[in-house]
Amino acid sequence: MPERSRSRRGRLLLVGGSERRDPSLEVLSHFVALAGAEKTKVLVVAAATREPQQLLPEYRRIFHRLGAEEVWTNAFQDRAAGEKQPLLRHLEEATAVYFTGGDQLRLTMHVAGTRFGDLLRERHNAGDFLVGGTSAGAVAMGSVMILSGPGGGSVRRSDVQVGPGLGFIRDTMVDTHFNERGRVPRFLTVFAQNSQVLGIGLDENTALDVKLGEEFRVLGSGAVTIFDGRVSFSNAADAGDHDIIALSGVTVHVLPRDYGFDPATMQIVRPMK
Repeated sequence: MPERSRSRRGRLLLVGGSERRDPSLEVLSHFVALAGAEKTKVLVVAAATREPQQLLPEYRRIFHRLGAEEVWTNAFQDRAAGEKQPLLRHLEEATAVYFTGGDQLRLTMHVAGTRFGDLLRERHNAGDFLVGGTSAGAVAMGSVMILSGPGGGSVRRSDVQVGPGLGFIRDTMVDTHFNERGRVPRFLTVFAQNSQVLGIGLDENTALDVKLGEEFRVLGSGAVTIFDGRVSFSNAADAGDHDIIALSGVTVHVLPRDYGFDPATMQIVRPMK
């Protein structure tokens, strides 16, 4: 689980999707404020989507409208993109990076292990640098990443595929469009097999502000559902791939706007007065 003693000092803004459709742009306004307000220099990366030309111009307009000093965009459609000097220079100059939605496997496949991916981790670990992501861009931030699985349904191994994420939050799994698409069973299926994992479920137009080593805070119009996946019982090792898994003991925290979560104590934090 995340701990206060960890050396990473960077910040994350994990977004559940659909944030750019909110007329108030609350979540993206918060991102710009964290990234430096009028001094914000943001690099928007569309590695997760096959159609970057539909997303990047919109994000450029929005971030400029919110007062960012500089907005760079990059389609990042193959691993070779992560080795190119212009992109690396933008990452060096940026105060923040924002990953768009799409397919989280495309994102990790293109970014992980490239010079861009290594430099991004260095900048984040050094502190005073913000990494944001929406939808697939948020899912990829965890150490464990759901690749596929239906909304709703039962808790069965055959229903959910997982893989490694970028690992900006250790022993943590992120899912998005959470209550809108009925994604609780996806988390439970993973917890039945790996009880170390903390689960973060993000509703649409909702974000979790994560400063590693400190409390997490919620903003936006929906809820963040946090699961302590340390189950007390699971028969996953004995169940077949298509059998419903028995499990017990998952602790659930539902956090609306302004509530927080302390990963050191695994407790809800009430709004600050």
